[in-house]
Amino acid sequence: MLLYSIKSKKVTGEKKIWMRATGSTLVSQLVDSFIVLFIAFKLGADWTWQKVLAIALVNYSYKFAMAIILTPLIYFVEGRIEKYVGHDTAMKMKKMAMGQEEEVLPDFPVAG
Repeated sequence: MLLYSIKSKKVTGEKKIWMRATGSTLVSQLVDSFIVLFIAFKLGADWTWQKVLAIALVNYSYKFAMAIILTPLIYFVEGRIEKYVGHDTAMKMKKMAMGQEEEVLPDFPVAG
């Protein structure tokens, strides 16, 4: 998922946060919901294919729905962080996260 995150962030830049967040969740949860359940319960517990697939499908559907529903929260939190640290610092943090800048950030005030 790290590779997906790095590649998609370089392609989209500051835009389409929803696509990066939702896309990485959908791919990682596909692996989790199907492959992990297959290994744990089909191979490990000898469940029927029908039972494994039914549970995997319900799990993935739930995770898919939550990824979509929580997307507005991502934008809200990003806006709050930018408001708290300031636009310039937020941009520096984003560039550092994308590996485009190697500057030390200032100390942030501690909530208390």
